[in-house]
Amino acid sequence: MIKTTHTLQILALFFVLASCSDQKHRPVATNAQLDSVFRVADRLSDSGMKKESLALVTSAYKTFSPLSLTDHINYFSYCNIIYNKNREYSRSIGMADSMMSVLDNTTETKHPEITKWRIVAYNMKADALFAKGMYNDAYNYYNIAQILAVNNQDSCSMRTYSYSLAMTLYRQQRYQQSAQRFAEAYYQAGACPEDFNNFYFRQEMLDNIGLCYNAVGKYDSALYYYRKAMEYLNASTGKFENKLPNVYEAPKAVVYGNMAEVYMHQGRFDSAKVLYEHSININLQKGYTNSDAIVNQVKLADLYFKTGDVQLSKITLDRVKAELDTLPDSQVEMLWNKLMWKYSEHTRDSLKAYRHLRLYTLLNENYISANKALMETDLDMRVKDLEKQYRINLLIEDKKQQKTYLTIVTILAVMSVVILFLILRNAYRSKQNIKLLTNLNNTVNEQKRKLEVALEELKVQEKDKTRILNSVAHDVMNPIAAIVSLTDILLYEQDNYTAEQLEVINLIKEASNNSINLSKDILEAAENTINKTLTKERTDINQLVARSVELLCFGAQSKKQTIVPHMPSQTVYANIYKDKMRRVINNILGNAIKFSHEGSKIDITLTQEGGNVHIAVRDYGIGIPEQNKAHVFDMFTDVKLPGTSGEVAHGLGLSISLQIVRAHNGDIWLESELGKGTTFHIVFPVGG
Repeated sequence: MIKTTHTLQILALFFVLASCSDQKHRPVATNAQLDSVFRVADRLSDSGMKKESLALVTSAYKTFSPLSLTDHINYFSYCNIIYNKNREYSRSIGMADSMMSVLDNTTETKHPEITKWRIVAYNMKADALFAKGMYNDAYNYYNIAQILAVNNQDSCSMRTYSYSLAMTLYRQQRYQQSAQRFAEAYYQAGACPEDFNNFYFRQEMLDNIGLCYNAVGKYDSALYYYRKAMEYLNASTGKFENKLPNVYEAPKAVVYGNMAEVYMHQGRFDSAKVLYEHSININLQKGYTNSDAIVNQVKLADLYFKTGDVQLSKITLDRVKAELDTLPDSQVEMLWNKLMWKYSEHTRDSLKAYRHLRLYTLLNENYISANKALMETDLDMRVKDLEKQYRINLLIEDKKQQKTYLTIVTILAVMSVVILFLILRNAYRSKQNIKLLTNLNNTVNEQKRKLEVALEELKVQEKDKTRILNSVAHDVMNPIAAIVSLTDILLYEQDNYTAEQLEVINLIKEASNNSINLSKDILEAAENTINKTLTKERTDINQLVARSVELLCFGAQSKKQTIVPHMPSQTVYANIYKDKMRRVINNILGNAIKFSHEGSKIDITLTQEGGNVHIAVRDYGIGIPEQNKAHVFDMFTDVKLPGTSGEVAHGLGLSISLQIVRAHNGDIWLESELGKGTTFHIVFPVGG
């Protein structure tokens, strides 16, 4: 796996360079002369003349004046690209610090790009610190950039944080989690402008997901993502002006090499050889990804050796040795010594075999030692600590508003008591009805001769229960609807009230609306107890799920949560009652938002399993206690937990959802672990 890891690091470095500044879509510099120099430097850089392009830009930056804030930012970003390419990470940190200093001292405080530039500066510094092995410091800056992106509602900038976590997980050999983070970064990049930077990033994420699946031996999945990356590259080739062909051909060559590795694992050696040779021929050219070519040469030599072409393997290894003199790479050198050790053993040259084995062992130990700190990093705990610290800081800043919050909490408590009283009264009446039905059933058992009369009475009692539910719901709705109307009147004259009074009025209105929604749930629960024939229609389930995600994403964003859909490539159709099933998906997804922590992720997965549709909604929130799991679908359960932000749980949504799914001849169940989250599964037949 050394070669695969190295390939990912090459791609990671290219993204670090590209993410700082895509020259074609960089804001136009105020100084026209400097902007023309940037365009010339872009061409030099794309053709492989990195040092020459840096010298040209630096000279122009020192010569031309006046320079705007945009000019300074462009210069620091451009230099950072070159320093990263040359692995001069200390200088890259210097560029990030200079950028932050300029932004801190600028008089253009209302410039629309300042927040985005700060995010870029923090990510630049984090990238360089990470490359130097200073992981804790790196994640501090990544976290600051992430917080700025969330507060600025900049979904595009959030991709960098997901990407950095994915890279760390990959190097820690946590490939499945890494693939999920790369996919998350890919979807977040969908919010970015369609520039060259974003094009390169998205194709790289697809390729990286393939590398993760290759690492765990899921070769079909790896090939699927490699092909998606190649399709994306082919569709975008030539799309961006002033870009040389190598910027499209080099990443294609990288994908060819990765596909060749899968073919080698599958025993398709001839196909692997063709792709390796094609990839190497492309990336050995000047201005291309030479580092990837040399890695693929080592892999090709290994393939030759495995297939019995020992001499061809040796010729390839000799070429690699010559290239290592001008392009040193410790990981390639380690793998080269490993293959030379095998070759020397094959030719019975024991002295050379020992020497190469010793060098391979030494380089491998150095590599393990260099990555020890990263491997020992508890990434999950580190991310949680950063999130906790951020919440603590928010609490400290909000301390002055505690009196207002106390008033709000008091009002909510009073409203909660009223609502609880109504619910308990309704529950008590329901228990009385159950007791009455039980006694009636006992009477039927004792007096068989009155069976027909008893059955009729039971039907009457069932109708009474429904009538009671309707009555209670209307009794609750009418006075609270009046309260809502009164608050609307008060809000109409809002100029006569203070901000604090308006806030209290809005809280009363919100609590009243919650009570009305509860009453509507009770009414629907009563209606669903009666058998009804549902009118079904053929429905695009992909679109149904996507629409639910779209509608609820605003609620998730208010808690800084991310809903990640996992949709099949093929459209799933089913014969369903669309509005009812949409209600089920909204209920389950809404619960996931309600019981997930701020800033967390929610996964919703759609699959077709034979003749059934399977929808799974997974959150990473508070979870459900074991003793409560058997009661969450009860209509009048006492098991009600508040949301992570204090949201009120009525307890009827899941009961209604169960009735709807069963009316579709389906089923709904849950899996949950306290403190780690809950997954709800919805399964129903395609044919309805």
